[in-house]
Amino acid sequence: MSTSELIVNPSPRTITLVRHGETQGNIDDKAHGHFDAPLTQLGRRQAEALGKRLAGTKFDAIYSSDLQRAVDTANAITAHHPDLQIQIRPQLREYHFGDYEDSLWDEIGDAAPELYRRWKNLNTRIEIDFPRGESMSDAWDRVGVCVDEIIHTHQEENANILIVGHGGSLQAVFSHLLNLRNTDQWSFVFANTSVTELYEHQYTPNTWRVALYNDTSHLNGIGHIDRTKG
Repeated sequence: MSTSELIVNPSPRTITLVRHGETQGNIDDKAHGHFDAPLTQLGRRQAEALGKRLAGTKFDAIYSSDLQRAVDTANAITAHHPDLQIQIRPQLREYHFGDYEDSLWDEIGDAAPELYRRWKNLNTRIEIDFPRGESMSDAWDRVGVCVDEIIHTHQEENANILIVGHGGSLQAVFSHLLNLRNTDQWSFVFANTSVTELYEHQYTPNTWRVALYNDTSHLNGIGHIDRTKG
C-alpha cells in the first residue's frame, strides 16, 4: 500500500483567528464584555494594516461577533475580499460581565473583592457567575456550540475559515479546537488584530495544529501597543 493510500484526510482545512482592533476599554483596562465599544483611531489603523496583510489570502468564509469593534475589524478585511460576506454570530461575543460591563477592573476589585479575587485566580475563574451577566462555564459552552457549527458547515476540501472575535471568546475558540479543558483557555492571550492560524491534521480529521500564534508583525511602524485585555 502506498503512502498516499494511508492518508485519511488529504485536504485539510485552515482556521484563521483574528482579534478586533484596539478600543478605549483596552487602554483603560475595562471589563468591556458585551458593551458595544468602537475602535480607537489606532484600532482603525490596526484593522487597516490587518486587511492589507490578509489581502492576498483566499478565505472561503468569514465569521464575526456582532459587536462593532469586531465587525469593523472584519470589514477592514473584506474591503480586500469584496465577494466575501461576513457571517455574524453573537455567540462569538466577549464574556458578558453583567453589572460590571464597561467598568474599570480596579473599580470592580473595590466593589466586589471576592469576585475579583476569584477572577484573578485562573483556577477559580471558571466558577464565576457575573450578576445579570453570564457564568464563565456558560460562555465556554456558547462559544463551543458556535465552533462546532462552523466546523460542521465547512466540510469542503482545503477550506480556509476566518473568525473575528475578542480576547476572551478567541481563548475559548482556540481551546475548543485543541480539545483542551475550559480552565486551559486563559493560558493564551490574543493581542489586538493578532493573527493565529490552525491547520487540520493531514491524517486525523478534526484535529488541529497551531501553525502561527498571536502574530502582529503587520503592526510594525504604526505605533502598536500590545493590549491583551477585553
